[in-house]
Amino acid sequence: MRKKVTAVVLLIIIFGLSACGSRTQVTSESVEKKDDSIQIWAWDDTFNAKAAKLAAEYYRKKHPQAPRIEVTTKEREEILSDVKLLLSSQVYDQLPDVIMIEDYDVQDVLQNYEEEFVALDDRVDYDKYVDYKRKLVEHDGKSYGIPFDCGIAALFYRLDILQQAGFNESDMQNLTWSRYMEIGQQVYEKTGVPMLTLDPTDLPLVRIIMQSCGRWYVAQDGVTADIQQNEALRQALDIYTELLKKNLGMSVNGWNEFISAFQNGEVASVISGGWVLSSIIKENQEQSGLWRVTRIPLVENNQDAVPASNVGGSAWYILKNSAHAAVAADFMTEMFAEDADFMNTLVEQIGIVPSLKDLSVLESYRNTDAFFGGQSVTRLLNSFASVVPTVNYGSKTYEIEDILESEFQNELSNGNMDSCLKRVQMKAEAVARE
Repeated sequence: MRKKVTAVVLLIIIFGLSACGSRTQVTSESVEKKDDSIQIWAWDDTFNAKAAKLAAEYYRKKHPQAPRIEVTTKEREEILSDVKLLLSSQVYDQLPDVIMIEDYDVQDVLQNYEEEFVALDDRVDYDKYVDYKRKLVEHDGKSYGIPFDCGIAALFYRLDILQQAGFNESDMQNLTWSRYMEIGQQVYEKTGVPMLTLDPTDLPLVRIIMQSCGRWYVAQDGVTADIQQNEALRQALDIYTELLKKNLGMSVNGWNEFISAFQNGEVASVISGGWVLSSIIKENQEQSGLWRVTRIPLVENNQDAVPASNVGGSAWYILKNSAHAAVAADFMTEMFAEDADFMNTLVEQIGIVPSLKDLSVLESYRNTDAFFGGQSVTRLLNSFASVVPTVNYGSKTYEIEDILESEFQNELSNGNMDSCLKRVQMKAEAVARE
């Protein structure tokens, strides 16, 4: 309640309210007055926003009397901040009908605004989704989101670069992190190409490794900070440090440098989510046939570890008090929860890895991809998804990770991991209590 009152006060102070008797107007440039159409907010013109636009085209052909459907692209953080502001101030006439929310963020939103979203338990068959995705859209016994993409983590690598160092596809199967680093050292010695990119100010690799061991920054209750005694986190940071010490990583700063490194052949592999396939890796068609995909390396000496994890991923959510909530629910459930033909289209056009348990319902299930040397990439990535450990991301993932990034950079200079994790634990506990 305190958050909502505060937000209202800020709204009045910063943006102002219209004269008494007229409709409340939010004048922020990022929040515009909406017309009489279904409004969708998403953040990637090559991926989820493109999917929404394609869905609108398909739906309007089948239902020509339905309202127009408009898709607005915003940054992920902007969507969250704008929607929270509007909900806190109850400025419902400015709300979109549908928003995309990243899986790391959704518990924060539902904890504070659960009553503002449409529960979809009676509209969506959640049993058909992989377990770790299905549980992410739940809160207080209800399910609110339509799972979109699996952020299934995978190891994408340049076979041609590895072959120059004497390795082939069989060498990249069933890897441990130790073996991955051994191969990386030889690749660098013989080709001069580092194995992957590393950015100590951004730690998705740590998240990938940690979740592969069934742990997170918080305990399974989603609230209790789990840092200092978190063996999986310690192992992830040790692996990250070892990659740095052995000069296996190309130093990058930010998203653009990360992308350009593997698009330009400056690194031999990339460990990331399946969403890098179509819009990022395959953007450089000159590299067609040179890439392959396999499981992520396994963490040794951890009995809970599996060679599978997640990074990112998202779902669609419908705002209950928006102008077209009912028809938006019809549209979204039909296109994204029921229409297998449309999901085939998304696999082909944007390279989505669907969140479904069984992809055999899709015609594209067995499709091979020449870009990846004839591998059946969608089926392969989906097989990884079935064993991803389920963890509770809680509501403070990025806040805690900001703390970790800062302290970890200090640790790289000082070399005291115990002290580093102790400080992060204390600060994370304070954040978790907010």
